[in-house]
Amino acid sequence: MRTSRRLVGLALVLVLALTLFGVAAPATAQDPKVLVIGWEQEPELLSPRVDMTFGTLLTNFYGRGVWDWYGDYTIFPIMVEEIPTFDNGLVKTLENGNTQVTYTLKEGIKWSDGEPITADDLMFYHEMQMNPAAFTFQRGSYPDVVESVEKVDDRTVVLTYNQPYPDFQSSNILFGAWALPQHLFADMLAADGNIDNHPYFSGEGVVGYGPYVLSEWRVGEGMTFDRNEYWDGQAPAFDQVIVRFIEDTQQMVNAMRAGEIDIAFNFPDPQVADYESIEGVEVFGTPGVYGDAIWMNLRPDKTHPALLDVNVRKAIVHAIDRATLAEQLVGPGTELAKSWFSAKFLPEDFPFLEYDPDLAKQMLDEAGWVDSNENGTRDKDGMELILRWFTTNRQIRMDYQVAIQGYLDEVGVGTQLYPVPSGLLFADFLERGILDTGDFDMALFALSTDALSPAANAPDWFGCEGIPSAENPNGNNGWGFCDPRFDELDLLVLSTVDPEERLALAQEEYQHFFDGQFWHGLYLRPTWYAVAADRVTIPDKNLIGTYVANYFANVEFFTPAN
Repeated sequence: MRTSRRLVGLALVLVLALTLFGVAAPATAQDPKVLVIGWEQEPELLSPRVDMTFGTLLTNFYGRGVWDWYGDYTIFPIMVEEIPTFDNGLVKTLENGNTQVTYTLKEGIKWSDGEPITADDLMFYHEMQMNPAAFTFQRGSYPDVVESVEKVDDRTVVLTYNQPYPDFQSSNILFGAWALPQHLFADMLAADGNIDNHPYFSGEGVVGYGPYVLSEWRVGEGMTFDRNEYWDGQAPAFDQVIVRFIEDTQQMVNAMRAGEIDIAFNFPDPQVADYESIEGVEVFGTPGVYGDAIWMNLRPDKTHPALLDVNVRKAIVHAIDRATLAEQLVGPGTELAKSWFSAKFLPEDFPFLEYDPDLAKQMLDEAGWVDSNENGTRDKDGMELILRWFTTNRQIRMDYQVAIQGYLDEVGVGTQLYPVPSGLLFADFLERGILDTGDFDMALFALSTDALSPAANAPDWFGCEGIPSAENPNGNNGWGFCDPRFDELDLLVLSTVDPEERLALAQEEYQHFFDGQFWHGLYLRPTWYAVAADRVTIPDKNLIGTYVANYFANVEFFTPAN
């Protein structure tokens, strides 16, 4: 249940964020049966209508997938009886070479409203995947690689790919099945042909499959999750989980110091010492899958004309001393990501644009961007080279913005800095999100890669067909990268079984991504956790997930310390 209306529009959102910033949730972290977690971003809507990380993370409390991975990438079943493999006969290669996977749901599992979870729910999810007109959400490569899903009985479906598909486990293609209970959405679909405006996504009557159920959403303040009486897994040790929305990183530290939250996570390296200085707080990190990066908009109808020139984009990056910034703003030894793709799939000699301000100036001169009016900013054909640069109001990102603004000033490139609430930056096209609508020139944020697969699922994030528009609101490629050969290679990577051949195709794909010069890594960050050890025990750090957005996928195993 939501207890306040959401406001639409940049001005109103900013006012709301400032007005409610840091307001405490009614419960405190002193209640031994209540777990309070600091949450740095608030989504506009619930997943899967919103694809921002902190929206997806919320599902860890009230929704689980068919399977998941522990922190060491060991896979384990959740909704299904067992993980499909070739050895147990649940995965087959058909005569035409296509991969076929059988999913068998556990017997007797129920949604949080007591309704049984059946194969019909999986079939409904498949229907939503294949019908973009019915629902706006991230589909990845699903419609391109899935041939059919057939119901065998009330607990079993068989998914057949239209090609060999080596990522049948890692992509977890039915991962979101929990999110769309058929009995909840079928009537609206039948009546309207679309479920985008279902009250579920605004927090009303949320039904899921997880240890908790969403009981209240206090906009700008927090969410409350209560025990799910129909959950058949490990009974949670905490009766209630509260997430408090605290977007300011220093205020998060203060809340931990004051005992107002039990867990903080995802904070930047420079704040590790702040948390370690708090008595009774345990701090630990896990390998990161998120790396903040500069993203440049390539859409001709949206971006600054200068960014349509690849040499201008390269010059901008040559002007920035990324290594020094990582050392100073993040910490000594911070890794600079060479590519959006996982480093384990990259060739050793993968290129990286080094800091070279003289080369940056030369390239800008050659591109025709010169300071003709001697005001310190380059111009061309009467247009000043001033870029609109957006990020969230996470402190380290704002620090990076200011520092990089100084570097770009030195070569005559101006920037207008716009730190905005994360919900506004990451909202989807229909909610007028800045990224999806392409209303920016540069942006600074993190988008995780798949640590288990070399593929990119190009159609959604990087494919030509993934550029959002009124006709295609489901896309997430708001920066407009479009390289037909990249798309072709990614589809080949998805279907190639031979490991060596697959890696060679992937590395060619990565070169095309690099040649686009729209993504440039700033740093690869570990995921840090601070836990009030006198109130909360995490018996095994392996319970903290490291696979994209499953950090609290085993929260039911967390226990009160006393």
